Amino acid sequence: MNGTKRLEPGQALRLLMHALGGRISIPLSTIRGRVAQVADKVALEIEPASPGLRIRGEAHALGAPIAFSARIDADGVYIEGERRTVRLRLSEVDLSTSEDAPGPLAAAIREGKIDTNNPATLIGNMITLPDVIVEAKGQEVVLDLMRVPAIQRDEMLRAAIAAATSYLCVKGIRISGDAVELQLGLLPGGPKEAALSTARAALTPAVRLLWPERRNR
Repeated sequence: MNGTKRLEPGQALRLLMHALGGRISIPLSTIRGRVAQVADKVALEIEPASPGLRIRGEAHALGAPIAFSARIDADGVYIEGERRTVRLRLSEVDLSTSEDAPGPLAAAIREGKIDTNNPATLIGNMITLPDVIVEAKGQEVVLDLMRVPAIQRDEMLRAAIAAATSYLCVKGIRISGDAVELQLGLLPGGPKEAALSTARAALTPAVRLLWPERRNR
């Protein structure tokens, strides 16, 4: 049985009204619930810090308990050909650990050797990045939403999303109260990009039919 809660009619109506007004609000409680499902090994708190978010948590890394906090701000979705990118800015980063925590990472934190002013560079250098992260440098992490695995492996879905977002897409992301507010914009990449994305979506079924080997790439 699927445990996902259904959207109540009243909630659906409010989302529709907001969308028609150029914005969609997503309660932070919904985001906290989703994060809890996938981050079972990390204690994570998410709080509003308008116009962005502040996260706090604790995790074990290289055998040591590491407490962390950071501010996250995001722009809207950028239309770049077939890419749909979001830039996350990480700032006000703080790392701490106990005096007796073992390992080189804990020692580096205690000695102040971790460059918390450039956390994205630290992430890019220390972690094998998933495909969805296309750049991590300085304070910015760039995500390409078209590289989300479910989208990346389905060529027709990818083409359809590219076409739809070329007409209506998120142009701004900010925190309002205890919700993430997505500000919508028409033709974010301009009329030419919308036309090209529509053409690609229309041609994708024909390409799959004529060159079926592309499905396995």
